[in-house]
Amino acid sequence: MTGFHCAVCGARLSAPVREVAPPAEGEAWTPLDSPVDPCPPRMAAGTFARDPEPGRITWGPLPKGFKRFRAGHGPGVDPVLCPADLVGTVKVPGRWIGCCGPAGADGPNLACAGCGARVGLWIGDCYTWLEVVLDGRLVRRPPS
Repeated sequence: MTGFHCAVCGARLSAPVREVAPPAEGEAWTPLDSPVDPCPPRMAAGTFARDPEPGRITWGPLPKGFKRFRAGHGPGVDPVLCPADLVGTVKVPGRWIGCCGPAGADGPNLACAGCGARVGLWIGDCYTWLEVVLDGRLVRRPPS
């Protein structure tokens, strides 16, 4: 198992994780419909899945040399992780917006602590799954 690293500076962004199939839509709860409190994250700690939705991370400045859109930046490119697996990231000021937690609708709200590249979204509002979606253009997973 290996973790994710920043493609800009090489800093580690996650604990070691292994790839699994994404949970079916009915297998993950939002805080509003969860039978347990606190609501569990969409992904179990130590796992990640490729986001089945096309490019939820589509705006915000990219570091020099990185293309805003590229072939293949669609479904199955961006890794989805458990928030507990994050390391080496910081909140982006002004982007941690939501009613009960960050909704993820205001652009990337996680930056690499090493270089400041906006590497992902922490999503965890009352009506959303609790998850982290990393920008597949700005993260790398070294071979194990």
